[in-house]
Amino acid sequence: MKILHTSAVGYTVKNLLLPQINYFLTERLSVESTCSPGNELQELQQKGYVIHPITIARRFSPLAHLIDIYHLAKLMRDHQYDLVHVHTPVAAVVGRIAARLAGVPRVVYTAHGFPFHDQSPPLNYWLYFTVEKLGALLTDLVLTQSEEDFETAQKSNLCPPDKVRYLGNGIDVDRFSRTCLESGAQIQLRRSLEIPDTAGLIIGMIGRLTLKKGSGVLVEAIANLLPEFPNLHLLIIGAQVKGDPEPFQAELLQRIHTLGLKDHVTFTGHRQDTPELLGLLDIFTLPTFTHEGLPRSILEAMGMELPVVTTNIRGCREAVLHGQTGLIVPPRQADLLAEALRILLLDANLRSAYGRAGRLRVQSKYDERFVFQRLTTFYRELGILPHPLHNVHNEYQASPAVCDHKI
Repeated sequence: MKILHTSAVGYTVKNLLLPQINYFLTERLSVESTCSPGNELQELQQKGYVIHPITIARRFSPLAHLIDIYHLAKLMRDHQYDLVHVHTPVAAVVGRIAARLAGVPRVVYTAHGFPFHDQSPPLNYWLYFTVEKLGALLTDLVLTQSEEDFETAQKSNLCPPDKVRYLGNGIDVDRFSRTCLESGAQIQLRRSLEIPDTAGLIIGMIGRLTLKKGSGVLVEAIANLLPEFPNLHLLIIGAQVKGDPEPFQAELLQRIHTLGLKDHVTFTGHRQDTPELLGLLDIFTLPTFTHEGLPRSILEAMGMELPVVTTNIRGCREAVLHGQTGLIVPPRQADLLAEALRILLLDANLRSAYGRAGRLRVQSKYDERFVFQRLTTFYRELGILPHPLHNVHNEYQASPAVCDHKI
């Protein structure tokens, strides 16, 4: 059986889809991907993954999208895939059109957060909902990462009820574990990042440097906290993605300079040692005010026993239990974000309690092997997997802890 994953950028393939791809490759399926050219695509190709470079415009452009559809349909027709699995809003639309034109037998769409949500202006909500509803007509199965999206799809009549399923999201709970950290390596990592020896508690976030992820709001919150916590430090894990329609790095750097935070903020850029970086933190925050599916960064932080402060956004409010694994604040409110962070900065016992509860929540609900199990079932229902794969749940019960040090 041949499967093709379609997304706009290599960042999605590398950082979101690779665990699924690896799992089904081990099950001896043919799994390929397509995305726009870039560093991530080249890196994955060098590692042996089959990635077809096809540029997919991320901004609305009818002519560009027609060209994208032509190239995608040709690829799909030439390779005779049994299933096309599409991701990210624009690539999901053009990918489904191309798949139907190419005669692909089955088409699946994972909604990494529907582009319409409770924070959307009414016109945007109607427009994106209409596009998603039309796209669903070309789809055999719509998968959601959040339970809220699953409920929204059913209540809004986005598609027939039997066409939508809850997939969820998950992480490698063995890799994202504090038991894998080595104190000497952590000291070395901190020094390599040039975090000042005078730095006290460290707050961190993971995300693309784009406006809606809330890094600008976060630095304002840090500035508010600095008079009370003069040794506070912020670690921003991630970088600006090439071709991002809302680049924010230059503006963020200017805001940091204006607020006098230059010596209190460290940027890591793109990294592969996320568990070890999270191991340096005392508090994790994701102050996003964009549409989210179910943020993997929050799950990773909870796996590393970190308390989480996040916003009342779909996906975030599902992952974090307010007052149990972290705190939830309104989006775009730097003063309220600062107050929530202040509560945790002042109370080490509360940080530990939230962190332990978060770890237990991830282990019981957000292990990536649960996602593999669900996806296996969905593929089998579509006739893509004629023979049962091995029991993922049993593997989960027996799997030993595996630490992957990449410092």
